[in-house]
Amino acid sequence: MKSSTISGGLKKGYLSMVILFLAPAFIIYVILFLFPSAQSFYISLFDWSGFTESMNFIGLGNFRELFRDESFWNVAFSNSMRIIFAGGIITFAIAFIFSGILSTRVKGKRFFRGLLFFPAVINPVAVAILWSFIFNNQWGLLNSILDGIGLSALKQVWTEPGKMFWALLVSLIWMNTGYYCVILLAGLDQVPETHIEAAYLEGASQFTIFMKIKLPLIRNIVGTAVTLWCINAVKEFVLFFSWSGGISVPPNDATNLAVKMFITAFGRRTTIFRMGYATTMGIVMFAVIAITIFIVDRIFRTKDLEY
Repeated sequence: MKSSTISGGLKKGYLSMVILFLAPAFIIYVILFLFPSAQSFYISLFDWSGFTESMNFIGLGNFRELFRDESFWNVAFSNSMRIIFAGGIITFAIAFIFSGILSTRVKGKRFFRGLLFFPAVINPVAVAILWSFIFNNQWGLLNSILDGIGLSALKQVWTEPGKMFWALLVSLIWMNTGYYCVILLAGLDQVPETHIEAAYLEGASQFTIFMKIKLPLIRNIVGTAVTLWCINAVKEFVLFFSWSGGISVPPNDATNLAVKMFITAFGRRTTIFRMGYATTMGIVMFAVIAITIFIVDRIFRTKDLEY
């Protein structure tokens, strides 16, 4: 009886300590995340500028208007989907190549890891300025290189309508590839050397080892990296917003879900102030992220592997 009483007391004390330490973080999480998220669903039911006390209740009016908004679906939503899929495929293809190389016994791995990760620490505004210079059609680095190697016929106005999105996507891929490469490398470093040594003894090539041994063992980490990419792709704002400068309305190629929502809520030079409608767009972004995370989880779900 005494031992069970003591055990119960210890468990109760342990639980109280856990609650005590988690309470501050949980309260902050509720105030700064859960409450605003719940409030956004409420605001989406109103026609509201965001700067007045009066809010005109319109029910699902904002949702009906959004579903008929061709510019939202054909431009902002379409661009965000292209970032997720086209950008994700290219980013992870490059990240897999570099992580596969750097997970071998190549010399200077730490230096190359740092070099790859460097673009991820640069402010996106600076990245936008850098790549806008690179893509400048008159004196930009890209066209100058094409001139220098005798391929002047390939020179183009890289930031004209129809091409600007892909120029932005190249910048985004350059900025993020190293980040996801480092995530993959962190997982690859945990693959037991015994597995790799055994494969070497069997005569397996580096490519076979990477595809047949290393990748299956880091399946969950790959899933986490893909999830992060999808979330960040939907949220991507600074690079796209900075690229278009200070013009009143961003060009279609530089408009994704996050930029569209911001412009609708606040405008740029020309005021719009449709907070209720912009919040409805935010709910669509939330739905896209939730569906994407569910799909990625189903694809990469696997039982925990024991090394």
